[in-house]
Amino acid sequence: MRGPGGRLIIVPSRCSLSGVAVLLVVLTGLAGCVVSPSGSSDSGDRKGTLSSEVLGNPRTVDPCGLVSPERLNRFGAVSRAGTVSLGYCLLHVRPEPEQLVQLAVGRLRYVDPERLTSDNPVRWSGGLRLVREPPVPEHCTWRILFSDGVAMSVDADSLSGETSVGLCSLAEAGVREVAETIRERSVAHRNFPEDSLALTDPCELLSTDTVRRVPGLERADPRETPSRHKCSWGGENIRVPSVELTHTAGEPPRSRDATSVTERTAGRRTVTDIVGDDPKVGLCSAETAHIPFGPPRSGNVEVAMLVVFLPEADGLRACEFARGLAEHVWPRLPER
Repeated sequence: MRGPGGRLIIVPSRCSLSGVAVLLVVLTGLAGCVVSPSGSSDSGDRKGTLSSEVLGNPRTVDPCGLVSPERLNRFGAVSRAGTVSLGYCLLHVRPEPEQLVQLAVGRLRYVDPERLTSDNPVRWSGGLRLVREPPVPEHCTWRILFSDGVAMSVDADSLSGETSVGLCSLAEAGVREVAETIRERSVAHRNFPEDSLALTDPCELLSTDTVRRVPGLERADPRETPSRHKCSWGGENIRVPSVELTHTAGEPPRSRDATSVTERTAGRRTVTDIVGDDPKVGLCSAETAHIPFGPPRSGNVEVAMLVVFLPEADGLRACEFARGLAEHVWPRLPER
């Protein structure tokens, strides 16, 4: 789907790719915003803060420890949703019984600070800049911008019903709670075993030379996230193919519909699925389970997930490449 500059924006969420939902956020109709005057900003240090100083190891940050549901209950009934990622935490907010809003907390990205702040409202919370991106219907994002070009996002999305709360007000409340947690140096971290995917760099598992065999990606270079849970090639706009290798967590992969196939790839049980259930769209995922994740009773596992997007092909063709790339990656995953 087309976002600013025609860029395809796909936020992979295990609540769709292996049975839970891919969140496609369409950022259109972006009106210019004015940076808020200094008089309306919080007081505090204006020198900025390095993410490494306050977050520690970004690979092991527990995003579900950044904000407590009870701190947001003025917006409605708040509860934790299922695990769908190593890098962000989902909360569900019900302003009314028939309304459902999702809050995604903690996703880290590299950004261009000047571009992010040039036309967007900015608030200060201590040495942290809080930046609101242009809202669109049923979606709003606030980011915490660190001085090293790393940003942490809080995204609010309306999932059902006509929302009676302001999504940007909810996202701002969430980002302020996260900023307070960070300022108090109380960021929680997870303890991962040595064979965890969280400690394995996906950019090292899939060589760029292999990715460049995909049509349209002959000159692609890898891009990693600060948490190093995802590596991407291509995808600069909707006309450019892309490959993403993500280390994530949630329910074990399983076939959900007629486009899903459960098979053995490189000796590992793999679920290959045309994303969005439309065979005409060249978007396909391949997933394999790794070791258990979280409390034993949750049944959650770590998951290695490959997503291939081919704008000039159909889903079957994209799945061929997803399988081929999985043949290269799966043997290089840590032993279980």
